[in-house]
Amino acid sequence: MAERPDTTETVEQSPDPSNTPDASPHARPPFWRRLVRRDAGFGVLVLVALLVTVLVISRLPSAATPSPTTPRQTGGAASPATQSATIVQHANATIIPMPTSRAGLMQPAVDAQGNIWVGEMVTNQLARIDPKTGQVTEWTPPGGKYNIMATAIDRQGDVWFTEQAANYIGRFDPTTQTFKIYPLDTAIAPRMAPQDLAFDANGQLWFTLLGGRIGRLDPATGAMQSWQIPAPQGATRSYPFSLAITARGIWFGYLNGGAVGKLDPTTGKVTLMPLANHQAAVYAMAADPSGRIWFTEMQPAILGSIDPVTGKVTERTVPHSAGDPSILYGLATTGDGAVWFASAGANAVVYYQASDDLYTFYTLPASQSIPFGMALGHGGALWISGDGADDNYVARLTA
Repeated sequence: MAERPDTTETVEQSPDPSNTPDASPHARPPFWRRLVRRDAGFGVLVLVALLVTVLVISRLPSAATPSPTTPRQTGGAASPATQSATIVQHANATIIPMPTSRAGLMQPAVDAQGNIWVGEMVTNQLARIDPKTGQVTEWTPPGGKYNIMATAIDRQGDVWFTEQAANYIGRFDPTTQTFKIYPLDTAIAPRMAPQDLAFDANGQLWFTLLGGRIGRLDPATGAMQSWQIPAPQGATRSYPFSLAITARGIWFGYLNGGAVGKLDPTTGKVTLMPLANHQAAVYAMAADPSGRIWFTEMQPAILGSIDPVTGKVTERTVPHSAGDPSILYGLATTGDGAVWFASAGANAVVYYQASDDLYTFYTLPASQSIPFGMALGHGGALWISGDGADDNYVARLTA
C-alpha cells in the first residue's frame, strides 16, 4: 500500500444566510433520460452520466481471477496490501416489479410502517410500495420535471424528496395525500439542482446542491439557509452530491474532482479531503453507529471510509470475485458497523465487514439487473431499487 501525503485542505467560510446566488449553478440530467437541455458548462456531469450509462449497458467483462483489495490512506502510516476474504452466493431476494416498465427508480426510503418510498424519474411520480402485498401506489408531484432524486422520512411520517430539474424540495403527507413544495429559485438561487438529503438529530433537513452549495431547511417554518462549497483542487466547478450527517458535522462527496469534505455549519469551515483518483465521482455516503463515514466511488469500484476524529480517508478496491464490480451506487450502514453497497457491474449487493475485511457478494435473481439505491427496513431487511432487463423493481433481500 502506497502512502500518500496528507493534503487535506481547510477552507474558512462564513455561514451564508443571505443565500447569495452562485455565479454558475448547473443542474444534472437524469441517468435514464436527458429530458432537459443544459449549457456547455454542464459538460462534465453529462460525461459522468454518459460514462455510467455506457459501462452499465456494456455490463463490463468479468475478471478471470479476484483482485486484491489494497487500502489507501490519506496521511498516517502505510501498511502492507492484503488479500481480502470474499464469499459469493445467490441472494435470497423477493422481487416486486413496478407497474411501469423502465420507471427509473432512484434512492428509496422506508417509513415506520415498513412501506418503501421511491421516486420514479422517468414517470415523474412518487411511489409507495406495500411490502406485505406488493401493491404500488403512485402520486405525481406538482410542477415536477422527471427528476425526483432522493427521499427521506421525517418523524411525523411525511416523505421528503429532491426534485432536481424543477429546483425544489418536496414534502408529501401520506395521510392527506397532499404535496407541499419549497422552491429554491427564491429561497436560494435558480438552477441549484438539489440531490441528496438527510435529517439531523434536531429534525433539520440538509441537502446537497449541484450549484455548489449545501442547504438546510427548517420543516417547522420552511426557512432555508445555504453554505457555498468550494471546488476541489484542480476542478473548475463545485458539484457536492452525496451526504451524511453526524454530530461532528455535515459530510459530503463530490460528483467531480475526486474529493470528500465536511462542513461545520456553526463556523462555516469547509474541510476537503482529496481521494487517490482526482477524477473520482462519489455517489453514496452514510455514517455508521460509531460516526465513521462510508462512501462509494462509482468508477473504478472503490469503497471508502473517513475517520471522523482524524479525517483520515481509507479507500478499498472492491474485489472482482463476482465479476468486475463497477459501477458502485447506493450504500447503507448497519447497526453493527457493517456496510451494504450496490454493484451494478456484478449484478449484486455486497455486504462488507470491516472487522474481518470480508466481502460477501449476493448476486441478484433479476436478469441483467442494475441495483441502484438501497435502504434498511424492519428487522434488518435490505430494500433495493433496481433496473432489470425488462422492468424496474424493488427487492427485499435477507442474508
